[in-house]
Amino acid sequence: MLSPHRIEALEKRTSGFDFLIGEWSVANRRLRRPLSGTSDWYETPATARSSTLHNGAISIDEMWYPDLGFAGASIRVHDPAADDWTIYWVKSRTGHLQPPVRGVWGPGNVFTATGPDIFEGTRIVARYRWHSISAQAATWEQAFSVDGGLTWETNWVMTWARVR
Repeated sequence: MLSPHRIEALEKRTSGFDFLIGEWSVANRRLRRPLSGTSDWYETPATARSSTLHNGAISIDEMWYPDLGFAGASIRVHDPAADDWTIYWVKSRTGHLQPPVRGVWGPGNVFTATGPDIFEGTRIVARYRWHSISAQAATWEQAFSVDGGLTWETNWVMTWARVR
C-alpha cells in the first residue's frame, strides 16, 4: 500500500522532461574515438518519439538511427523525495541498460547528471547535460571524465528539432 506522501507525489505533475513529449528530428554529432586525444567527429541523423508516464514522473524516448541500423531508448525516473532524476540508456543491439546517471535541474533550465561507467576498459564518470531548451528545440550532450570530474571531454552532441 502506498503512503499518503507517495500518492500525493504521484498525483502532482512533474514537469522536468515534459518539454520532450512529441516527435523529433535529431542531428547527432559524435566523436569517433572518445578519450583518444583526437577531434575527428562524424554526424548522423535520428528520429525520436518521447512520452511520459505517472504524470511526468517517468520520461521515455525511443530514438531510431537509420544510417547506423539500431535504435535506443532513454528512461528517466524522477525521485520526488530527492527531487532528482535517474537516467538509463538501452541500445537495441545489446538489450542491456547502461549504468545510470543521476542529476538535477539547475539555474538557466540546465539539467546535469553524472554517474560512474567503464568505457573501453577505462573507468570514467559519464555526464549528460540538457540545455538550450525551447518549445521547438533542445540540446543534449554527453561527456566523459577520467579524473573524477575535474576535466571533461564532450563526445556526443544531439540537437533536437521538434517535428510535432
